[in-house]
Amino acid sequence: MTSITSINDTMTAINEACKAKGGVYSNYSCKTVSWDDVKRGNVGGNLSCWGANITDTYLTAKDGRRLFTVRSDNWNEKLGVISTGDIALVQGNQVTSSTNKKPVDSTGFLTNLFTKNQRGNNNNNNNSNGVPKAELKPITLKQFLKNAKQYGEYANLKTENLDNDILDQKCSIRFQTTFLPVKEDAKATLEFATEAYNYNTRSDADPRNLILLCTTQGIALQQDGKGKKRLYHHAVDSENKIHRYWLEAERSKHKVGGEQKETKEERDDAIARGKATSSVIGIKSMGTRFNVLMTIQIPLEQKKKPQFRSLGGGFGFGGGQANIAFGGGVSAGGAKTGSGLFGSAYGACSFGAPMMQQQQNVSFGSLSSQSMELCDSSAVFTSTKSKKTKGFSFGAKLSKSRRKKRKETKQVKKGTANAARVSRGKEFDVWNGLSQTEPKRNESEHITVTIVSYFTIAGGVPSEADVVAAIDDMEKLYNSCTEKGNLADDTFDFMKDELTVKDVVDIQTKIKTQPAFVPSNVGVTNHDVFPE
Repeated sequence: MTSITSINDTMTAINEACKAKGGVYSNYSCKTVSWDDVKRGNVGGNLSCWGANITDTYLTAKDGRRLFTVRSDNWNEKLGVISTGDIALVQGNQVTSSTNKKPVDSTGFLTNLFTKNQRGNNNNNNNSNGVPKAELKPITLKQFLKNAKQYGEYANLKTENLDNDILDQKCSIRFQTTFLPVKEDAKATLEFATEAYNYNTRSDADPRNLILLCTTQGIALQQDGKGKKRLYHHAVDSENKIHRYWLEAERSKHKVGGEQKETKEERDDAIARGKATSSVIGIKSMGTRFNVLMTIQIPLEQKKKPQFRSLGGGFGFGGGQANIAFGGGVSAGGAKTGSGLFGSAYGACSFGAPMMQQQQNVSFGSLSSQSMELCDSSAVFTSTKSKKTKGFSFGAKLSKSRRKKRKETKQVKKGTANAARVSRGKEFDVWNGLSQTEPKRNESEHITVTIVSYFTIAGGVPSEADVVAAIDDMEKLYNSCTEKGNLADDTFDFMKDELTVKDVVDIQTKIKTQPAFVPSNVGVTNHDVFPE
């Protein structure tokens, strides 16, 4: 059996390559938890890790292994600005072959925006029995929103229109990448799923966001809600039943970075095997790709809850052990935790009390080396001297114990990296559709888009050249956005709001009652038999 390089070795190689290259590359690192937030909070003008609509995203292999993405730092992440009319997604998988309903392109915008390679995965318009096939076709996100029911009816969506002309001129967009270790076989695969943990909802009947999972094989409309939600791909059969599938990354012959231009033979082979083919997806500068997984969060209005009158003795500033202390915030894995918000209660990626005094230097509490790396690769945030103290520069001030020379890392063979063909994998189950069938669009929050480019790595770890190529691609995509910068910048004020007591209470309740990780409770097999 061909050995597969471990996830940890792969992450170590990528992080070391980013550090060694320096410059813009040092701003990227591997994260096992990605903060894909719609709206983050401010406290006295300073950026918080909490907010009114925040989501931790996990990437998990089907066999349970925790995967990762390569991205900018979570706290003050790098972002771009784009409009919904400039984002493409592929739809048609949600249309059954028996009805062959075709949503109308009312704007004609797609014809002007995308000039080639507009065909979907079906090069034959009819099934063997003569019934027309559902057709995969790119549309803009704006078209989807304006005709929400038409495109989402398969999942029981009844809301006619989710568009907001003013808000949708600005969407935040983040680019990420990953390298998935696979065997050295020509078409080696790894099945996986994305998981979303939103801190601001505890009920499937009251979601915080609709979520669109997008590949070149179509869309999967779903929602966040109770606990953590695993996001599957969808396909609809002739009886309108929704089948959910794992995602699959398959090794290809295409290089790392940039688009994938398939030959006719490659395309025909992929179609014959039921795999994804290259198509426009995401923003125009991406060209045609088959290695993209795009997640779109559409913020919703939630049910009004009773007003919170008093926090009693459980609310504290500074350092304490209060029930809702303004302190610690991030676990060793990068997930936000519920120990507090603003002080230094438990010291994991938390701001100290000086933040509440709006001082110029804002420092972390004590951090483990792992949590520091996964949170932001630095021990100190120093705010700029702007009135709102929006921006941060990153200084690396390590304690004496951390200045010791690190142990030499083991040498791992360099492998072969290729673009991954991201397709539907094996079926998981049959789904009944959305719990909230008549959602209302939030009138103050903007959509956020997360685009992850997938690569496989076989026979070792990615080389520095592979890592550089992947990051160069992300940098190119950021440069093609209408605007770019970091979350703390004024440019992204539309993604921030003053953190409220309600936000604090809701987040704390979610963490305590519906933690992201719940260990399995199982009995002991042969508990009364001593092993021989």
